[in-house]
Amino acid sequence: MTGKERKNPYEEKPQNAFYRMLGALGRFLMRVVWWPTKIYYKEKFPDCGNVICVCNHYSAMDANAIYSKLFRFKGRIAVKAEALKSRFVEKGMAALCRAVKINRGESDVGAVKAMLGELKKGGRLLIFPEGKCNKNGDFKELLPFKDGTSVLAVKAGSVIVPTLYYRPLKPFGFRKNRLLVGDPIDLSSYTGEKAHDVKGEITGLIRDKMKELRRQIDDIVERYHGSIRKYERAKAHATNFRV
Repeated sequence: MTGKERKNPYEEKPQNAFYRMLGALGRFLMRVVWWPTKIYYKEKFPDCGNVICVCNHYSAMDANAIYSKLFRFKGRIAVKAEALKSRFVEKGMAALCRAVKINRGESDVGAVKAMLGELKKGGRLLIFPEGKCNKNGDFKELLPFKDGTSVLAVKAGSVIVPTLYYRPLKPFGFRKNRLLVGDPIDLSSYTGEKAHDVKGEITGLIRDKMKELRRQIDDIVERYHGSIRKYERAKAHATNFRV
């Protein structure tokens, strides 16, 4: 390594046997035991390629259903640095979900390169655009969104798929968890634009789509008792159906 070359701290490193076993155990729990979740419109999630999934954020467990059921354990998750303070947790999360550590409130070039690299090779990335867990008490309200998702999407030419949890997750089936998948957001009209010139507009678009999902999942759960069939039937027959 020359004097000018610097080791990228975000470059993925081979995991030893202990962390590989730990990651495999975590993925088993995510898939089978831990946070059983009903996913509405799962078929809307693209099967492959250059996708940023965004979701509302209540706790560190919010990634579980998305990473196991939608990503099928392929892709990466953006995780705030504060959650990866210990070396053990950082390595464990790297083995579990190839976590990208994000230092909030500063220019994190290494993390951006890692996420862009994943997207440009046709991977998937999960980001929580609120930037932190919503602890305000009103689980239906969204916190202000950060612009990082929009910048990444434009630079990588990504499709953005909005998803939304009905309420904070409960483990082990103590309460049925529900996740709604929205229509992919095509940003092809922004091709050739500078990311920093259009990031605010795209962030607003993402937030509007997430608000639509909130209204939709409220209807599914509260008006139609979680039945997607009843919801679709009402949608097809009512001219004044609220979306």
